[in-house]
Amino acid sequence: MENNNEQKEKNNNNIQMEKITENIEHYKYMFRICLFGDVCVGKTSLLIRYTDNQFQENYLPNTIGVDFKVVTLKYKDIIAKVHIWDTAGNERFKSISINYCRSAHGFLYVYDITKEETFKNLDKWIKFSNENCNTNAINFLVGNKSDLEKNREVSKEKAEEFAKENDLVFLETSAKNNYNVPKLFEYFTYKLIEYYEKNSDKYNSDDLDTFSQFKVLDNNASTKKKCPC
Repeated sequence: MENNNEQKEKNNNNIQMEKITENIEHYKYMFRICLFGDVCVGKTSLLIRYTDNQFQENYLPNTIGVDFKVVTLKYKDIIAKVHIWDTAGNERFKSISINYCRSAHGFLYVYDITKEETFKNLDKWIKFSNENCNTNAINFLVGNKSDLEKNREVSKEKAEEFAKENDLVFLETSAKNNYNVPKLFEYFTYKLIEYYEKNSDKYNSDDLDTFSQFKVLDNNASTKKKCPC
């Protein structure tokens, strides 16, 4: 029989979150979420699938530094503007990523279920964020490319155990099939709202003017590179 905590978690996974398309000036929270993980695990694909509902086999070149997109979500009467940062998986861009993970409210650690090496490298990404982040409220473990089940190298059981050991919420996703992608970002936002409603003194709403220096991901860019993300 399920205990109360297990049942509550299942119910929370089915929360109703409204995605608002019009410009909203007044909101209660502005969250910053970072996507971390190795090159080609599908971080950019997850972001574009959720924000633009698009998936392309021939994708943009690997992310350089940090790109971002913004979504506005409403849960009950609470509106949150969510900045989702897509960070580069290359080691040489880590110094750039540091500047933007410091004020993040949480992280999505992404690996490719068909490449065990990307799962093994999660420890370094978690260590990197822990060493450089000031506010670390909620974190998720994301096993992407669940549509490639026949090529799986990382079992769900192994990932669930890792998530438990590192206090992470675990989900598997497929950017290609849009499996669990809306649920990932919306449940993540719900968990942030839930946390800061109970811990308002810990909420950090620093100025986000630094975003103006970034070019938002352009899904129609002409320069594309073959990458199974």
